[in-house]
Amino acid sequence: MHKPRLPANEHDRLAALQRLGVLDTPPAAELDRLTRLAQRVFKVKTVLVTLVDAKRQWFKSRVGLDVSETARDISFCGHAILQPQALLVTDARQDPRFADNPLVTAAPHIVFYAGQPIFSSAGHALGTLCLIDDQPRQLDDGELQTLQDLARMVEQYLWGLEAAHDLQQLQAELEQRVQQRTQELETTLAQLHQEIAQRNAYECALLAEKEHFHATLENTTDAFIEIDEQGLVVGWNRAAETTFGWTREEAGGQLLAELIIPPPLRAAHHAGLCRFVRTGQPRMLGQRVEVSACRKDGSTFPIELTLSAIHSQGRMLINAFLHDISQRKADEAEILDSRARIKMITDNVPAIIAYIDTGLHYRFVNLGYEKWFGWKAETITGSKVADVLDAAVYAVARPHFDKVLRGEQSEYEVLMPSLHGKIWVHITLIPHYNPQRQQQGFYVLGVDITERKQLQDQLQFEAYHDSLTGLPNRRALMQSLREAMARSRRSGNSMALLFLDLDGFKALNDSHGHDFGDMALQRFARELRGAVRETDSAARLAGDEFTVILENLVQPQQDSALVAGKLLQQIAAIHSIAGVAVTLSSSIGIALYDGRHDSSANTLLNAADKAIYQAKRAGKNGFAFYGDTTP
Repeated sequence: MHKPRLPANEHDRLAALQRLGVLDTPPAAELDRLTRLAQRVFKVKTVLVTLVDAKRQWFKSRVGLDVSETARDISFCGHAILQPQALLVTDARQDPRFADNPLVTAAPHIVFYAGQPIFSSAGHALGTLCLIDDQPRQLDDGELQTLQDLARMVEQYLWGLEAAHDLQQLQAELEQRVQQRTQELETTLAQLHQEIAQRNAYECALLAEKEHFHATLENTTDAFIEIDEQGLVVGWNRAAETTFGWTREEAGGQLLAELIIPPPLRAAHHAGLCRFVRTGQPRMLGQRVEVSACRKDGSTFPIELTLSAIHSQGRMLINAFLHDISQRKADEAEILDSRARIKMITDNVPAIIAYIDTGLHYRFVNLGYEKWFGWKAETITGSKVADVLDAAVYAVARPHFDKVLRGEQSEYEVLMPSLHGKIWVHITLIPHYNPQRQQQGFYVLGVDITERKQLQDQLQFEAYHDSLTGLPNRRALMQSLREAMARSRRSGNSMALLFLDLDGFKALNDSHGHDFGDMALQRFARELRGAVRETDSAARLAGDEFTVILENLVQPQQDSALVAGKLLQQIAAIHSIAGVAVTLSSSIGIALYDGRHDSSANTLLNAADKAIYQAKRAGKNGFAFYGDTTP
């Protein structure tokens, strides 16, 4: 189990939480309605509004859970407040941070958790609005947005507490001062001048504070506008002049709707203002909302709006802070456009591209996965790689996954089943880090190399095989001969090398042509393959010269003589080729090797070559052994 670490601003965060004065207070109906609503919307067993204290997490509102607090060390919310976005745990039993957490292994048996941090007005993470269930769950983008919106509503409630606390504190201070002044006046008339002097000093301080406040408003980068109950402008700072194009003098006393509200929205604005004046409850009070506004030149642009209301000198005033979000919207549109371009590019490259997180779940796959394997992106996104890949393919890939998760790039080749049969794929794995150099996952790039592999195999085959007969060529023979001799030396078993050529092949070739000669060689090769054991090796050296390697001979001379005799009989049994009557025979030279002498493959081949001439001098159509001992 991973205990949640403390935020960098823990001291300030706890101070902000204590200033709320909300810990260990009775339930709030507003929040209880919200948690019940969240339970119905998300269909989960438990919804909590959690405030993370120094040693505990306390639940200001809860539905589906009996206890009012748990230890911070085992809390999920302690992890959630460490990041600005929602913490999503689809299956805590599979998450190493929580798998052995007592809240997972015992009641309430948490499996699914989604916690959206809630912040103070100063930006301190106070706790979360969290969803809990005992079954694995996923949240799509829309559900995450809904959770975020509900969390913002919790924030508005807490901000209201902050404002009420600050107002109450200020009111208490003012009352204390007034009481003090009154007591001083009642105590002695002699202190009247001192009291007046102190009050004058206090008024000067208030004036200075007011001037400071107005200076702050004047220099803030956000537009500040104040209107009365009729919608007339009574406050207009320098940023408002820059944002909307109207000077303070031009805007003062004018209807706000005619200055910054686009014509199609003015009726709704007027209705909202009237409702607020009538009920005292504007719908958007204390909320950050995005709306459209217009400039003096008539151009429209998006703004983020926050409203508040105050009473001053017997009348109600509405304050608005407005922030031009044109650039942010343009940046968002550019990001969406970039994503669309990247998707178009990745979907049209002749490769498979994916992103896999550190838990080995697919987070992105391109169209190549559907084209090659029939796997739709929406089907496998979020799935574990082991559940998608063929078991044999996964077994090859897993060591490379481990390597890339250690921060190393890795490459490998694997044979994969596809819609068009098995294909060879070259895979490159590239680690991915966030700006804090924490590994988030890795990229996968796969290229079909089937044609290249087939070409390599063909070139490999052609390099070691005779193109006419399909038998191994001289290069393959020498390699096989060296390996066979090495086995003979290790095992002590004898072996033999048979060197064959066709008697009278030149005359046959001259009489019937080269094509016929090639057919004769092909027929000879087939007979050669059919006459030897599967463990023996036949090859073509060149022209009409062939070899056979015989291994594991119990009686070397008798066994090799038996094979040579069989070969002579099968060759003599060939009476026609392509309808042409022929008489074929062969001379065979045999060299034996018992593994007890250190000899080379070339020496053994030369010995068999010399033996063949002994057979020819003896009248051809026969075989002869080289010498009386092994070479």
